Amino acid sequence: MKFLRFVWKLFVMAAVFGVGYIVGREHSFEEEEQWEAENRKNNDKPECGTCTEKNCDSCKEEPKAEEKSECATCTDKNCAECKGEKGVTFEYENEKAAKVAVVGNFNNWNKDADPMVKENNTWKCTKALEAGTYEYQFVIDDTDWVVDPKAETTVKNKYEGYNSVVVVK
Repeated sequence: MKFLRFVWKLFVMAAVFGVGYIVGREHSFEEEEQWEAENRKNNDKPECGTCTEKNCDSCKEEPKAEEKSECATCTDKNCAECKGEKGVTFEYENEKAAKVAVVGNFNNWNKDADPMVKENNTWKCTKALEAGTYEYQFVIDDTDWVVDPKAETTVKNKYEGYNSVVVVK
């Protein structure tokens, strides 16, 4: 009897919300929880690689001369230009969206890592990326994952959908 009640509830939910929403979610809630837990864990790591304390004295020290940037224009050892990274601007046109983010293998598909800024009706975000090939999507209003309509290349993903591809040279 419990099984029949479960099937009936599933049928009613499918009728109310649509089968596509229930069955076709590209990313499950469990995966989102895993990603959030992983990001929380990564944010709690210490800044230096030699200790386990987040605010230790060696983390606060100035970098040694050999660790400083080789770039003549800055002093930041992690500057994108020094590491050979290039700025890639992602753009998505949507006048009705309240929030848009770019997600991809460059930010562990974290929808909170790279929010986009709305300029007129175009959402924009510039990321510093090293040379390589990256897969990405846009997340609209925290729920809808869509490919970039302007992307020249897409690849099939493990969720039976597609990811956009950008190549940084």
